Amino acid sequence: MEDEPSPTPAPTSAADPGRARALLTVWFTLFLDLVAFGLIIPVLPFYAEHFGAAVWQVTLLSTVFSLAQFVMSPILGRLSDRYGRRRIMLLSIAGSSLSMLLLGLAGALWMVFAARLVNGACNANISTAHAYVADRTAPSERAKYMGMMGAAIGIGFVVGPIIGGLLALESMPELPFLVAAALGVLNFLMALVWLPESRARSATAAAATAAPARAARPARRFLALLDSDLRGTQIGALALIAFGFFTAFANMESSFALFTEATYSWGARETGFFFTYVGVVIALTQGALVGRVVDGLGERRTLLLGMALMAAGLLAQGALHWMAALLVGGALIAGGNGLMNPSLNALVSRASSEDDQGLNMGIVQSASSLGRITGPAIAGPLFELITPGAPLLFAGFLVLVVLGLAARKIEAPAPA
Repeated sequence: MEDEPSPTPAPTSAADPGRARALLTVWFTLFLDLVAFGLIIPVLPFYAEHFGAAVWQVTLLSTVFSLAQFVMSPILGRLSDRYGRRRIMLLSIAGSSLSMLLLGLAGALWMVFAARLVNGACNANISTAHAYVADRTAPSERAKYMGMMGAAIGIGFVVGPIIGGLLALESMPELPFLVAAALGVLNFLMALVWLPESRARSATAAAATAAPARAARPARRFLALLDSDLRGTQIGALALIAFGFFTAFANMESSFALFTEATYSWGARETGFFFTYVGVVIALTQGALVGRVVDGLGERRTLLLGMALMAAGLLAQGALHWMAALLVGGALIAGGNGLMNPSLNALVSRASSEDDQGLNMGIVQSASSLGRITGPAIAGPLFELITPGAPLLFAGFLVLVVLGLAARKIEAPAPA
């Protein structure tokens, strides 16, 4: 790939049309990532069964995806620090499109697993995308713009299951994946034209030569909770919070369809509509509310508020088996998630130097991915051995524990 001309050092003015196009391209990239992720929710289990997959193999497909994302997030983040965000974004967009094409053309179950592995590795570009936004925005603006990127994720999660359901034809089960691959090609062309490098050449060169011991071993940096360099730091605390929060969220997410089936006799369609409802609330929260809440409360308090709302929603759903509790709890979970994620990313950005943005975003993303691996493993035994509502109750109490940790360990960033 050709070297890009050295850009104007970030952050750039909000009136800069080039910045607007670049941020729109990043927004569309995240949107497509979640469209592809959401598209798979109603389609992939049946698609895998078409190749003879057992139930445990269908579940393992989610684990493979999250494991690849867990490993690759800090590696892609560090590579983007060293060689520039643009190159890594283009590489990951191309890889995501290729993974969808591989899914659509799969002729055996191992190809489905290979495609999920590639997709998870390339979906790790979320950390690079957030680092790009941090490069192009002033510190005081970051929570707002992180919220806009979070809205892309929320809207993608809304649109994905709808597209997957509409395109899931018995006569052509591969169609949803082929459509996702075509959208990825469009995204790649947008990025090729509209996504300039966000870091000045001098900054990427400095990152390539500074701290060689750290740069030479990026694979070890994803062990954020075990890395002695991170213990006692804001990044280490934020990584631990992300791990706990996403363990709880994945615990709920992986068992929710089983819970609604056992409690409300819902099927796949009703559960799909509910996740669409949750996605709409997340998108509205991140697109319209998070910037105003952060302006009033700051990133730290917004983070705490988001976790408090989510804990309340999870506990209500797990303990009160009423339809009203399910709907109100869903809104609280979605609203809490919508406030928590942008605030977390903004806090990571504010605690990072220019040369560590991508790496630190990757570390926290890896902790999130590890939580997505751990959560489903806990949810199954809780559901089978205790009660269908047990995973939700466990998730709610875990969020309360994480909330207490955040209140003690996370410091409000200094004014920009």
